[in-house]
Amino acid sequence: MALLFFGLLLISPAAFAQVEVKRSTETTRIGSKEYYMHHVTQGQTLYSISVAYNVTVEEIEKLNPEVKDGLKAGHVLGIPVRPMAEPKVETPKEEPKVEPKVEPKVEPKVEPKVEPKVEPKVEPKVEPKVEPKVEPKVELEPAVVPQAEPKTVVVEPSPRQVTAQKRVEGGYARVVRQGEDLYDIAKEFGIDISEFKFFNPGLSNTPAPGTSVIIPNVANENDYILHYCELNERVTSLLKRWKVDEAAFREKNVSVGSHVFMNQVVLIPIEPISDFYWMSDQQEEIVEAVDTPEPEPEPEIKPVISLDDMEDAPVCVARAENAQRCYKVALMVPLYLSGIGSLDVPKEKAAKSQKSRSLSFLQFYEGFMMAVDAMKEKTGLKLDLTVIDVIDNPVSAENAVSQIEGKDLDLIVGPFFGNAFEVVEEYAKANNIPVVNPVSLRESVIENNPNVVKLRAGNMGLILTLSNLVKNVYPESNVFIVSREKAADSLFLTQLEHHLNMAINDQVTINGDDFLQFARHESERMEMGSQMVPTLDVEGQVYSVGDFESGASNKLVLENTVKRYSNSQMGSVRSQLSGVRNNLIIAYGDDNVFATQLLNSLTGTANRFPITLVCVPNWEKNEKLLVDNLLKMNAIYVANGFADYSSDEVKRFVLKFRSKYSTEPRHYAFEGYDVATYFLGALMNYGDEMLDCLHCYEPQLLYTNYKFYYKNYLKSVEETGKENLSWTLYQYDKDEVELRPLDPFKKEKK
Repeated sequence: MALLFFGLLLISPAAFAQVEVKRSTETTRIGSKEYYMHHVTQGQTLYSISVAYNVTVEEIEKLNPEVKDGLKAGHVLGIPVRPMAEPKVETPKEEPKVEPKVEPKVEPKVEPKVEPKVEPKVEPKVEPKVEPKVEPKVELEPAVVPQAEPKTVVVEPSPRQVTAQKRVEGGYARVVRQGEDLYDIAKEFGIDISEFKFFNPGLSNTPAPGTSVIIPNVANENDYILHYCELNERVTSLLKRWKVDEAAFREKNVSVGSHVFMNQVVLIPIEPISDFYWMSDQQEEIVEAVDTPEPEPEPEIKPVISLDDMEDAPVCVARAENAQRCYKVALMVPLYLSGIGSLDVPKEKAAKSQKSRSLSFLQFYEGFMMAVDAMKEKTGLKLDLTVIDVIDNPVSAENAVSQIEGKDLDLIVGPFFGNAFEVVEEYAKANNIPVVNPVSLRESVIENNPNVVKLRAGNMGLILTLSNLVKNVYPESNVFIVSREKAADSLFLTQLEHHLNMAINDQVTINGDDFLQFARHESERMEMGSQMVPTLDVEGQVYSVGDFESGASNKLVLENTVKRYSNSQMGSVRSQLSGVRNNLIIAYGDDNVFATQLLNSLTGTANRFPITLVCVPNWEKNEKLLVDNLLKMNAIYVANGFADYSSDEVKRFVLKFRSKYSTEPRHYAFEGYDVATYFLGALMNYGDEMLDCLHCYEPQLLYTNYKFYYKNYLKSVEETGKENLSWTLYQYDKDEVELRPLDPFKKEKK
């Protein structure tokens, strides 16, 4: 026992020593505030973390209430970004080094000479003169310089201050110079692109010279800004776009390889931003005299678009002669054939090959070819098809262009990746060839090129789809928007709220029977037996149940407006749920944590109030969500596509695909089939006028929905391409517990 106790004494100091806490380099922005994302490791305490981040323990507990139950390794804490504690510029550490050097040099020379000769008065005068001039000034110079620099900058403001920054609401006005783009300005002022676009709605990445933009007055004390990566983006394109040196980028992003994934956050190195970028009131007077244009007015939010808003669109007529033509089409798919050599994959190897990187898009090609074969058999399609292997490489795209030059193409499908697509779309624009981008999520892909067709619906399509869902199916519902309220999403959410308010009925009338039914339900819930609750709270208003029982009141008239909350305000959402009408909750966010927490907070409430939960976007990918909870809330999924396996068309396609390729079709197979069906069919109907007639063409497809408008109501630029504005919606059928497609553009019959 003595030996064991002695061993514990030896171990205990190390065991209970606090682990050193280092500041995280991972940050996120919520609204206008920035937070560190700190990953807790074994041995760390709330106190040690608070010291490292220069915050109080109470602040950490307030932002992260779960830590009150105990701090555990693996927790991710949100911590407000604060400057490092003042000891950064401490000079006491340097002074002890200075004094021992000074004293030994002065004392040996002074002491022997001072005592015998009567010159004590000279010596004190000599020492102070020597010390400040020689060593203190040299040693302490770094501490003096940063204090002096702001003063000189204020007196002599730099040219870009005077020409660029005039105080306006939300920040400062800045005029775009020749050769600049949005990324140049963001780097200059140390502002995230998402923050920049929040203050400048509708601003493109390449604003015209002379455009006045707002520089938000947001302080950035870091030597980097955050960039949220887009789909198919690569490090090489990042470096080119931001004009940064690769070595500097790698130093900030040591774990990033040559590829990045969608929504990955990388750090863009910049020169540290000092306060002198923001003018004083005195400097502002100087700027007032400079002839700079006033900031452009904020673009008006367009009214909700429905299928009824097409009066000015021409009606296209399918011509028989168009169906007799032979069409020349190029399909550019990333097949990586340099590692394979042929598209003829043996049947026994097909299933295995579908999972390899080199053949990841093979199913798109296979689905496309199945549609071609079906159309040749059914409609007599005549097609001259050129299939080209184009990977994410400009050289590969240039080789593809050389193969199609002089062919007088009617249509190009692909390429799939951004770098290659830019090369091909320039060729398509110069030669007036329609070019289809099947996978890009970027809104900018259709800018400045009327020949581009973007198939993946984006935020504007989401607004259109959800607005029509509310207008046609849920016009009298109690509508909520619940989101994470990220700064980058703020403009979109504001536009969505505006359009939904235009889609719903301004007032909703509830008959007395529905009111009394809810009263009986509440009485049973409260176990009141045969008695009825005396009063009932309906959406924040209290009504007498007796008035409805006696017939004194026979209806309720409720004001109807969309309510918008963040996921941290679920208590407010629950308090405003209605018991007398449907509650439509649009949950915006594909984050697994967000989805799980929101479901958990609503599950109990769904037993009391009728709820329809709209899951936006792509919640179907989250396999951890309980289907029972989603069924309870009549969940509607919003996604890029959906295959209804109960339909005969889908069943036939699946059986043929299995037979031909010995594997199960995935989403790329369905998408390839739909792209060929839609665009080859459009050519056979409208020929050379296809692009101007897409708004008239709506064939039944297997997996996706395409809706195009004659005019692009959502873009201010005249020369812009076509964008699919329809997302796919589907919902559980309660009786069969199967998913069924839901058409938001079709008015529900009562």
